[in-house]
Amino acid sequence: MSAQAAIREDLVMQALMGLHRAWPLERRIQREACDATQETYTALLTRWVQTADGPQPVGFDEEALDELAALDAVYLTADRLACPPFCPAQTDIVLHFPHGTLHAVSALDALALPRLLDAPARIETRCPISDEVLSFTVTRDGSLREEDLGAASLAMRKIAAEVRRYPLDLAPGIRFVHPAAGASMSQALTLLEGAAVAHAFYAFQRKLLAG
Repeated sequence: MSAQAAIREDLVMQALMGLHRAWPLERRIQREACDATQETYTALLTRWVQTADGPQPVGFDEEALDELAALDAVYLTADRLACPPFCPAQTDIVLHFPHGTLHAVSALDALALPRLLDAPARIETRCPISDEVLSFTVTRDGSLREEDLGAASLAMRKIAAEVRRYPLDLAPGIRFVHPAAGASMSQALTLLEGAAVAHAFYAFQRKLLAG
């Protein structure tokens, strides 16, 4: 393995623990949500995976959706249900899949989506610092191609003292940046490290879908 492809495990764990503290999604779903709410959450994830499109609230348990919204696990945008990492609204992070296009509210979500959908994606965005176009491919198993390892960095910046809503208080601070910009930031990961964090954070979703 090249030095460029080496993963700094300490930084990955630091980022992962910070995410769990700021937005304990897995704990909320598995320990705080009631059985009916867990079932609705799994059904919503399944719908997203099957259709790659944001479903409307119609047909889902209304009380369960209210609880999921209170847990900051889902939110409504343009009359469709967002269920991170899935987002029905257009954002500045675009994923081109073989059979369609999706968007992500954070770099973390973008790196998680191809593995959840079992399909490769070309990710395109702009560095918020240099405004340079960033483009690279994530494979269907969530890996990075060797030639894309240095295409971008994943920067994690704190933008709110308290995370009340993931898409507003946390996601906008998790961005892809040009590697030169990432080198000057206090918390920046390589794409490979960012992918490791994304897959670990959303691993519970893959277990729900498999079970």
